[in-house]
Amino acid sequence: MKKLSINNTEVLSCLTEYSDFIQAKWDSGDLVKDLHSNFHCKNIDGKEFISLEYLDKLEKKGHEGFPEYLKGYGGLQLDMENELYNVKPAGLEYRNRSIDLSENLMMMLAAKRNSLCTIYPPSGFISWHHNANAPGYNIIFTWSETGKGWFKYKDPKTGEIVHIQDEPGWNCKMGYFGHEKKDHFYHAAYTDCLRITCAYIFSEAENFWKEVIEEIQEEC
Repeated sequence: MKKLSINNTEVLSCLTEYSDFIQAKWDSGDLVKDLHSNFHCKNIDGKEFISLEYLDKLEKKGHEGFPEYLKGYGGLQLDMENELYNVKPAGLEYRNRSIDLSENLMMMLAAKRNSLCTIYPPSGFISWHHNANAPGYNIIFTWSETGKGWFKYKDPKTGEIVHIQDEPGWNCKMGYFGHEKKDHFYHAAYTDCLRITCAYIFSEAENFWKEVIEEIQEEC
């Protein structure tokens, strides 16, 4: 997993327009009223599911790829049906904004799939998982209100647990989520502030992947 600088002003402008919208809706209290939460463990603080003990159990029992536990507002990605996460009528504006963001970014970066678009409230999290059900090269855009959030992963080659601290504003990471057991990329995230994550899957071609990275980091 590698951190990228977002120097492309067109990409950053799309991202900022979206985060400004979400921030305003959160500050006004509308977001909590407009969206159904996807709190699979609503009455639990979630620390158990982002612990190393949980990761060890998950690896031993086997895992298909999807996270088992999530505290956030999900179902906003491009290929997700509205009813799957029971989006309220008032929440359709959020979904439409999310679709606009992803369509614009996918056109700019030639991504083939929008795999995630989730808003995490303070104490929001996503449990350890490896996404082997949706393998490929990934770019993860994350916005953090104050930087009080993190992303952790287990390096599939070394077994090292790596901690990547959020910075205030938009962050970007890239990596490869493999299908084979030796390439399983276990990862989890947690936040103590408002946080947004949008992820995209790209072509398997390494040369094309490098061009996408250059496009994001190029100043224009």
